[in-house]
Amino acid sequence: MDTAVDDRTPARSRYGNLLALLGVLVAGLVVALLPASPDPLDVDAPPELFSAGRAAEHIDTIAGSPRVPGSPAHTAARDRLISALDALGWDTGIESGVGWAAWPQEPTQRGGRVHNVVAVRPGTDPTGTVVLAAHYDTVRGSPGAADDGLGVGVVLEVARAIDAGPPPRNDVLVLLTDGEESGLLGAQLFAASDRPRDGPVVVLNHEARGNSGVPTTFRTTSPDGALVDTLARSPGANADSLTESVFELLPNDTDFRRFDEAGFHAYDTAISSGAAYYHSPLDTPDRLDRKSLQHMGETTLVTARDLAGADLTTLDDAGNEVVTTAPWGLLHAPRWVEIAGAVLLAAMVAGTCVLRIRRGEASPAGIGVAVGVSLLAALGAAAAAWLPWWIVQTLAPGTAAPVVDEPYHPSLFRLAAVAAAVGVLVTVRAWWVRGRRPGSFTCGAFVLVALLALAGVPFTGVAATILVTVLPTVLGVLAGLLLRGDGPGRLLATTLGALVSAVFAVPAVFVTFDAGLLYGAPLAGLFTGLVLVAVLPLCEPLRPGRHGARVSAVAALVVVLVCTLVAGHLNRDGATDPRQEYLWYSLDADSGVATWASPDGPRSEWSRALLPDGPTPLPDGFPWRPDTAMHHGPAPVADLEAPRVEVLSDETGGSTRALRLRLIPAGDSQLIGLWVNGDTARVHGATVEGVRAEPSERFGFLFWAPGPEGVEVDLTLGMRDRELELRVADLSDDPSVVPGYEPPTDRVVLQPTVAVTRSLRL
Repeated sequence: MDTAVDDRTPARSRYGNLLALLGVLVAGLVVALLPASPDPLDVDAPPELFSAGRAAEHIDTIAGSPRVPGSPAHTAARDRLISALDALGWDTGIESGVGWAAWPQEPTQRGGRVHNVVAVRPGTDPTGTVVLAAHYDTVRGSPGAADDGLGVGVVLEVARAIDAGPPPRNDVLVLLTDGEESGLLGAQLFAASDRPRDGPVVVLNHEARGNSGVPTTFRTTSPDGALVDTLARSPGANADSLTESVFELLPNDTDFRRFDEAGFHAYDTAISSGAAYYHSPLDTPDRLDRKSLQHMGETTLVTARDLAGADLTTLDDAGNEVVTTAPWGLLHAPRWVEIAGAVLLAAMVAGTCVLRIRRGEASPAGIGVAVGVSLLAALGAAAAAWLPWWIVQTLAPGTAAPVVDEPYHPSLFRLAAVAAAVGVLVTVRAWWVRGRRPGSFTCGAFVLVALLALAGVPFTGVAATILVTVLPTVLGVLAGLLLRGDGPGRLLATTLGALVSAVFAVPAVFVTFDAGLLYGAPLAGLFTGLVLVAVLPLCEPLRPGRHGARVSAVAALVVVLVCTLVAGHLNRDGATDPRQEYLWYSLDADSGVATWASPDGPRSEWSRALLPDGPTPLPDGFPWRPDTAMHHGPAPVADLEAPRVEVLSDETGGSTRALRLRLIPAGDSQLIGLWVNGDTARVHGATVEGVRAEPSERFGFLFWAPGPEGVEVDLTLGMRDRELELRVADLSDDPSVVPGYEPPTDRVVLQPTVAVTRSLRL
């Protein structure tokens, strides 16, 4: 048993600890809430500086409508970008070709005709090339002011500012890629090109998963030592090694992946707040945060100038570093420091436990039990933080924008998540100290985080995050224990340690929400647990009353309910920007049957009337999403032509068949696709427009910007049936062609899709 000792802590000591606790938490909040981005500069800013006003002019020029590859708006945007770079006097051109992507988790491969905009500023004595990269295409239905008009504006304004300064030593290249939203196609084409490159290539890639927030460099290539050192010299830079691991959990990717695969050195920088506007018709220039634009531009300009004047041949020899953001800038160290730090934390926690056991402040059995209780409390905090938003989405799904399940006004939902996590943690702690030593609970929590740090060593950034949020507290406690007695010296040491930990831990709770409520809320619950660990030693003299656990739980529940209800009111239908819904249309040209469908489900009376059935997969109507369960309903039959298929050659030898086809879209379709019925044949080899595709059991592809001439396909087949069955589809984005279709006046339709499908047996 870990029975509590007689608590005779003087009231003065309790008050001192309470004041210290409040001061530490307030300091952490102040750091978290400090203004993070600079005020935007206008168009009349000095030419050597980055100006959000000048960058925004480029965004306004291209972000009037969606820029889907193959569309007139896409071509017009490309022409405007070329004109802007020509005006700078850079050597500007277009890199055209076919890009291709095959994702293991997706049955449908992706390709398309892409046109990258490339401009070069030769260096005076180049040791390599600095690439300023962003993509200029968008998803269907979104004008893409943030994704990725933000990146385009940053790149063009940084290029102009570099021109206004001293000539760079290294070559500087502007790369505005095409087809990023279609499968990173333009970046794949650039990375695979035979463009001559003298020396290393380092890419600064710019992205957005929202329309506001602090730009964060969330990925770098390895080795990253020199890259991180350079970034750290840029005022306002934000980076964290942990974000790369978190990003891999999200259903997103960027051109960075292709640059990394090509062996380039690269940074991936993005904003993530305001995610409700991501891939939405509401991603317009007037909704883009100019402070975020200024912040990203200033960081990129300083970093690009530094790299443009550096000896880039040293990049290959740099080691790996771990990095996080401190109030004064980037805190970074070699990777081995993170590993050594995890071992040091474990040793210091062990020393702390031994000293506290010897002093009678904890017991071995109590510490062992507290490790398990702390783990359950942490998991409970993560689940509790996630629960309020899950309940809201279940009861009122229209509250969230469906692309990333985020509301327009998330602040109070975030507060509810944190309050729920705090409620679990404080309730568990209050329950523990009713009859047990509080020191055992503190030591148990320390042991848990030390074990997690050691377990996280294989994953860069995990141990480092635990170290900066907990190690200072452990140091303070250990220093206090080594002092004689329980006087003010011990309290001072503990407070200073907790203060340093809180400066890192409290802002981390806020930052996790950049991943969105769906992913960020449980992470915020875990980081709230780290905040509690950081201040636990200050809480030890503070004993709740007889009903402390119950009071804590009820108080937290009240706060969660109030925050959730008020947040729901602020995000109610009609009180925000228009709500968002998916609505896709498919016409089966063989049967003459048309269908409305949504991969997300209805979120209003309007969509429920159109989508009364399901959810069930509709592979014939939407062959690129054969396994997606869709809500659906009957739709009027539009007078639309189906894509045509011409057989150019057909040769059979034994069970193998070589087939050459041309797929010809109907009208001005942006997409055409083909899928092979795996029951009739297995694809052993395939090329599309001369580019090799990956053979598979369920072979299919979508091809962007097919043009009126269509797409030539070569298939090598192992026949399983006498005839080959194919499914072809033709896609566009204007549902107004459907008779009787009236877009809703109080909401917007995401990624509108009109598909015409047909089957063939050859």
